[in-house]
Amino acid sequence: MDQIASSRLVQSVQADLPALTISALLDAIRHDEAIPSKKRADICSGVRSLCRALHLQIESTPAEPRIFAEALAKATPASVGMSKARLQNCKSHVDAALAHADAHFHRKRSRSPLEPEFKDLLARVPQKWAANKLRALFRFTSEQGFSPDKIGPAAFDAYSAALANSTLKNARTRDREIRKIWNDLVASNPAVSGSAVKVPSFVDHYVLPADAFPQCLWDDFDAYLAYRLKKNSLDLDDLLTEEELFGEDEARPIKPIRGSTASLIRYRVRQFASVLVIEGILPADQIVDLAVLVTPTTVHAGLKFFIRRAGQQRNSQIRGIASDLVMIAELWVRSSSSDIRKLRLMVGKVRPRDEGLPESARRSLAPFRDITNVRAFLSLADRIVKDAEKCKNPDRATANMVATALWIKIAQRAPLRISNLLATNLNENVIRSPGKEGSVSLFYAPEMVKNGKTLEVPLPKKTVPLLELYLKKYRPLITSVSGSFLFPAMNGGPKRASVMSIDIQKLMRRYIGFAVNPHSFRHVAAKLYLSVHHGDYEQVQRMLGHRSRETTVRYYCDLEAEEAFRHFDAVLLGLEQDDGKGGRS
Repeated sequence: MDQIASSRLVQSVQADLPALTISALLDAIRHDEAIPSKKRADICSGVRSLCRALHLQIESTPAEPRIFAEALAKATPASVGMSKARLQNCKSHVDAALAHADAHFHRKRSRSPLEPEFKDLLARVPQKWAANKLRALFRFTSEQGFSPDKIGPAAFDAYSAALANSTLKNARTRDREIRKIWNDLVASNPAVSGSAVKVPSFVDHYVLPADAFPQCLWDDFDAYLAYRLKKNSLDLDDLLTEEELFGEDEARPIKPIRGSTASLIRYRVRQFASVLVIEGILPADQIVDLAVLVTPTTVHAGLKFFIRRAGQQRNSQIRGIASDLVMIAELWVRSSSSDIRKLRLMVGKVRPRDEGLPESARRSLAPFRDITNVRAFLSLADRIVKDAEKCKNPDRATANMVATALWIKIAQRAPLRISNLLATNLNENVIRSPGKEGSVSLFYAPEMVKNGKTLEVPLPKKTVPLLELYLKKYRPLITSVSGSFLFPAMNGGPKRASVMSIDIQKLMRRYIGFAVNPHSFRHVAAKLYLSVHHGDYEQVQRMLGHRSRETTVRYYCDLEAEEAFRHFDAVLLGLEQDDGKGGRS
């Protein structure tokens, strides 16, 4: 292929022509004599290797940066079966190939030296991480001909476009971060002559602040929450309320809710009230109590917003909001039976039709079809601790690795909810039997458990030594604040679920190449158990703490379909090999 033909292929990326495929791009590079032959071979080999590892079909996949960016977002050496150096080389080859296809493609790494005026600007940035992010911006603006005093909206628009045309993951997040750092630099240094820039927001902010509504609404809501948060203690003066004693309707038993549930209900009420204002259904000053929110007409009008926002689809968010409003109407406002019936009908109509595990959970379980991945998953915690023990001077980061390993080890053998494990108090929730090698159990009172039943989980003997190692050597490195949480944060309180989730998934991708979120550990436990004990839903129900067998069957019966198809395939294989005379062909 001559240079003219190669150029035409390259131009097809930018013209209104069918997208240039990876295969066609590699063909153009392979025949481009302007590139040294060894470099051509390296680029083609690296791109093909990475495409195989990422399951990208080079014959049909367009050679577009964002496709590679999305595929590479969660790629680790373990997930693609490469060494760290080989993976990095392959990424560089992909960048080189994409740069050949598009002259405007933004290479993530630039070796252009910074000019003195840009170095002076970097010297004004106190944080090293912030300076590193700005260095990439300064190299780009310098290459584009922007001087430091000209850095402003135009320069950032060009840089944002370049990031969008790169294989950098989370390009929008990187753009926002650098804009914030630049604005801080401009605000804190009057000598910096550049101008501040707008920081884009990609979140649909429709929820109004609480103070946008009358305080009497939140007073009424706080009283409702206090009513729902009642514990099991019995006040003799409140044996029967006046309404229960003299009212005609039978009062519905109240099941106490947890603090996390109360916070969620508060946010949902604020969401719904905000929608009523934004949609012009009610002005904010008229939303004075919960009764205003739960009339069938108001609920019907407000839910239309969420349905429209969800693309005319049902989802759990809409159902949750509708269900909370029904509970408020029934337990607090005491709406008429006719209104309650209408509200419950709306809850039924917005309930998601999909039964069983959601698609995201099914995809996260896919690696566990391979016994090699299962074994890697089960040995994960031990591998993490082994590497941590190699550190001669362990620090807080190392201690957090061991804490995450302990969480994984416990959750693998005792599929507890993340809220329970993170709320584990060494003084209240850990039970030890006497003796040097006594057993250890985790105990949770009914108010800590979702199904309202006492939960006691014995730790396997192989988990106890890791627990002891963590408590003696690593937990003191995490926080110096006195406290008794098993998994503390720096301030001594419990570690946040979002932080632990990130740590778990990061280590899983690093060590075994795939990850599941903390809640999916429960799905993994069900899948692994049912793969050996087909149909034993009662045991899974007890293990996961479901209220009813129907819940367990609804979620996990589809997992056994895979085993059924495997058995069916074995039957067909046997028939294929049967010679029709009772033997094998």
